[in-house]
Amino acid sequence: MGRIWIVPAAGDSESSNAPPWAPRSQVRPSPIRTFPRENRLMLRLLLVSSTAFVLVATAAAQTTPHLDKAARIIGPVKNAGTYHVVTGTWTRAHSVVASFGLSDNIYSNTAQTGYYYPTIGPNGAAALGQLIDEGAVPGTTNPTVFANGGAVTDLNQVTEIQLAYCDFDPTAGVSGWTLSFYEDYAPCTFNNPTPVGTVTVTGFPSNGCWIANLDLTAATGTGEEFMLQADGGAAAPGFDGIPALDSIGISWEYTGTGTDLAGPFISGDPAVTDSGWLTGNPNTGSNTYYGETGGCPGTGSGYGNNDSYWIEDAFMVGGLAQGSTCYWFGGYTNIGNPCGGSVRIPYGAFWMEMSTSLSVSSTVSSPGCVGAVTATGSPAVCEVIGDIVPANNNAEIRASGVPLNQFGIFATGLATIPPSTIFSGNGWICINPVALGGLGRFQGAAQIKNSGLGGTFSLDTTLGEWDLTSMPTSTGSYAVMAGITSNFQAWFREPVATGHNFSGSCSVTWQ
Repeated sequence: MGRIWIVPAAGDSESSNAPPWAPRSQVRPSPIRTFPRENRLMLRLLLVSSTAFVLVATAAAQTTPHLDKAARIIGPVKNAGTYHVVTGTWTRAHSVVASFGLSDNIYSNTAQTGYYYPTIGPNGAAALGQLIDEGAVPGTTNPTVFANGGAVTDLNQVTEIQLAYCDFDPTAGVSGWTLSFYEDYAPCTFNNPTPVGTVTVTGFPSNGCWIANLDLTAATGTGEEFMLQADGGAAAPGFDGIPALDSIGISWEYTGTGTDLAGPFISGDPAVTDSGWLTGNPNTGSNTYYGETGGCPGTGSGYGNNDSYWIEDAFMVGGLAQGSTCYWFGGYTNIGNPCGGSVRIPYGAFWMEMSTSLSVSSTVSSPGCVGAVTATGSPAVCEVIGDIVPANNNAEIRASGVPLNQFGIFATGLATIPPSTIFSGNGWICINPVALGGLGRFQGAAQIKNSGLGGTFSLDTTLGEWDLTSMPTSTGSYAVMAGITSNFQAWFREPVATGHNFSGSCSVTWQ
């Protein structure tokens, strides 16, 4: 079977048996999952090469990540093509799926390690449960020095997703996944947060390992796109330097009908993406529009990703879910693992790439006051994207983080007041209702919107829904000109307490 490495428990003296790829600073003791199922072994084996395994049999505090197993990808990785979620149709392809491209990627965790995680699905240790990984999408206030100058927006409309998985059920078309996306996610925890976006697909190919793109857009009408706010989300807008406030969460749940092993690719291998990385967590955001190309072009290490993940296990004992805790694959170093090398030690992350259209997502507004917490558990956020030149009349006001399926409108004004000055409903008004023309409302028949299943609504000048030459005030209207600052805020219905609330505000100084 090859050599067995024993990882010393906390407080033990260093052992000469410790694996050379695990620096002492990264060796952590690992409690063992002990659940009454055949594949929930007390001793977890981690495959680190074709001839070496790690065996962990020590106990430690509950907060220490548990060691879990990885398995090599078997056979060629096949391209399933692009699945159009709205119509349920495929655009097939016969070659390896390429990355979306640096101009569109807001998050890329696509470095291939040669492993997948085989514990999802009917026969898996997390049967009917979820894997939750963490990452981050930077915003305009993020101080990280990125190769391409940093983020250009604080509100991202996710239009395409790339996933990669193995499903070895021999029956064709039985695989499927539910992917959920969370804001303000505390890494390696799960307190049943409300996702800002959920995409469910069924009838996907099985009997092997696959990469597929999910197209969330619709040619006409409403698509499956969702809004993902930068640096974690609305609970703490802007960069905080605290993972629980700046991170996003991405969960995988098997929704296929297969009866064999299935699971996502293990990705985010820093050796393949961050050529200068030796220890710690990669943070350059490679293969994104704001990040570097990386040590090996075309792959991403996943900005803000940690070497751990959470399992939310649905296996029930006495009415309680068992085994929901934090896991990892045993540590990582990229020393001696250059691009294309034969040795790949799994990093604790899962394949995921998200894309947006930056041509319609560039923020031109500045954040104003922070809104009150909504029924979602976080404040709603206002943002203006598009063009800052009034003559082009090309701008869109967006509100996101709104409770689902609620009606709302936008208000605007030339002056603001501090938050918590004038309360209304469950929140407060941040636009001065009397100064400089007071508070105008976009309340025409075509301007009353519904937040739908994405928790967002918007007004777009290119669709004729509002016009920069006729901005409403409480006494009339005005035409936007260079040098004028317009403030915006969303009002919306809410199914709690007084029944309505406000987003935070945003402002645009036109040029």
